[in-house]
Amino acid sequence: MALLVALVANGVFGQSILAEIKAEHDPAKRADLALSLAESSFDNARGFYDKGEVHKGDAQLEDMTNALTECVASLDTAHKAKSFKKAELRVALLQRRMLGLLDDISLTQRGWAEYTNRKLDEIHDKLLDGVMRK
Repeated sequence: MALLVALVANGVFGQSILAEIKAEHDPAKRADLALSLAESSFDNARGFYDKGEVHKGDAQLEDMTNALTECVASLDTAHKAKSFKKAELRVALLQRRMLGLLDDISLTQRGWAEYTNRKLDEIHDKLLDGVMRK
């Protein structure tokens, strides 16, 4: 786990990390791992945006949405309402943090962040649907 956090902290998410998430056999644990990676990617994105490295920040936001998409897919497999609710709460927090990030980014550099914000809304809606369905 420490290696995984170190890779995310260095901005190396990519396919190998997604493969590692998918390698976890328990869907509930896989979803939790994906949520943790999404939160770390958001933190990295915030750091890059603060330094003015917009493209690296955009890449981290893309990694975040990829991890969250994998989280939703894993939860669909797990069929546990409790896990959906836990993920929904964590994504709601990411949504609030994303709004703060959007406030801090200059208007001309918000393109990808605004797109990611819309994707977060879609992911949150899927999680809410999962809470209600299960």
